Amino acid sequence: MRKLRPLLSALTVLTVIGLCTSFAFALQPNFGFGRSLRFHNGTFKIVQFTDTQDDQDIDERTVELIEAVLDDQKPDLVIFTGDNIAGKKMTAQQVQKAIDNIAQPVEAQRIPWLITFGNHDEEHVENSGLDEEAMLDIYMSYPHNINEPSPKGVHGTGNMNVLIRSSRGIKPAFNIWALDSGRYAPEKIADQSIDEDFLLGWNSMPDWDWIRPSQVSWYYYTSSMLETIYRKKIPSLMFFHIPLQEFRTMYENHLADNGGFDQHEVTGERNEDECPGPFNSGLFSAMLERGDVLGVFVGHDHVNNYVGNYFGITLGYSANTGFGTYGLGGNENNRLRGARVFVLDESNPTEFETYMIYAKDYGIQ
Repeated sequence: MRKLRPLLSALTVLTVIGLCTSFAFALQPNFGFGRSLRFHNGTFKIVQFTDTQDDQDIDERTVELIEAVLDDQKPDLVIFTGDNIAGKKMTAQQVQKAIDNIAQPVEAQRIPWLITFGNHDEEHVENSGLDEEAMLDIYMSYPHNINEPSPKGVHGTGNMNVLIRSSRGIKPAFNIWALDSGRYAPEKIADQSIDEDFLLGWNSMPDWDWIRPSQVSWYYYTSSMLETIYRKKIPSLMFFHIPLQEFRTMYENHLADNGGFDQHEVTGERNEDECPGPFNSGLFSAMLERGDVLGVFVGHDHVNNYVGNYFGITLGYSANTGFGTYGLGGNENNRLRGARVFVLDESNPTEFETYMIYAKDYGIQ
């Protein structure tokens, strides 16, 4: 037995190191816990703004809308889901001003907030010298921003999750995932061009980006470790910019000739085709297997606001917030500009309420 003791001791040390490493990796993205995100009186409210998408000289109606929504809804958390700014010719100072335009209304009310990146956010980099890593540093410099850098080895910028504590105690009652869905697909893959297929009429091959395998692996691993640590699945919502291919599949199946029965319960408007990446990321399959994500919400397609239930996971759009971008056109151009609201109920954490509110509700045209 004496000869075995050094071996057993070594194995014990390795086991402890392994557990600590896993624990640290699992909790690395959860620094939002230290920001005191918690349910209040049994509820927690989130507001999603998307595609504010303007330069340093932002349309004043966009800021007015953000302020009106915050005053009216009084959220506990604000999430900007990509294409937060735009402008290919902006200087570094102008990028800072464009970011400040959307940050200040939230900062003024001292509301915790975070962003995910969209396909337009980095388009000024050749002129400004500020890539997404540099912009993330700017966002993180605001006192009430809770963004975190991506875990090491995970594709993209700012992939993170943040836990929301219960009204009493420190145990998590809910979880928020924020992912970087990228920008554009590479010009060529294996000497083949996605653009060429698109130009030839293969509409299923758009040239936007997609969630990458390292992001799916990170989500799956972190989700599993949270369940191990807290001995239960933590119900959650996931936010990013570019929709998954399953959005399109859900909507197309919803329209199938099925005698008027819609098993996916789709509500809302679809005024443009979905614009996902060219490849199925596998994220939906991972979420389906893990069973902790209740819903996925995106922007990107400005004039879609529909929501549906796709095999137990809600897939939904927020119509765009920014007045400096395209809308419906004509007399109805600004009709759908607004924000999406989420109300979480601590007593029933596997259910949530969501609805759109619009600029017109506040008399903003």
